[in-house]
Amino acid sequence: MTKSMVAGAVFLGATVLAGAAQAQSTVTATVRNNTSTTVTFSSPSGCQGSPIGFGTINPNNSTTGSARSPYSTSNGCSIRYTRSDNSRDCSWVLSRTRNSTTGSWNYPTINTNSSSSGVTCSGRVASVSSSGDWQANLTISP
Repeated sequence: MTKSMVAGAVFLGATVLAGAAQAQSTVTATVRNNTSTTVTFSSPSGCQGSPIGFGTINPNNSTTGSARSPYSTSNGCSIRYTRSDNSRDCSWVLSRTRNSTTGSWNYPTINTNSSSSGVTCSGRVASVSSSGDWQANLTISP
């Protein structure tokens, strides 16, 4: 089982266990395309809430998207960007949880994977809020 499959399974498991919403939170990601070709968005394991604002990114450009979770104890999103010239891709699983509806939020996690050599993927947490909202910066490079 690959690392991305395990991360996706853990992410989806958290989605099922999260429960009904009392207070919603949002994950926002800015994705930078440092390649010389367009990259296209997909969400292999889905998001908690509908992903908004993600899409095709032109060369040396960026986009910002988000997903607002319907759950009160977790938020997150599975993000993949695929190069149009050679189909190499970067995948990220973004996740943040807390143990109860009144508990403190844990620090967010970003699991990053590349499809093969020839593509470089990075991800970092940019900011966090005590409300559960947080922001990530993700980059796909040659």
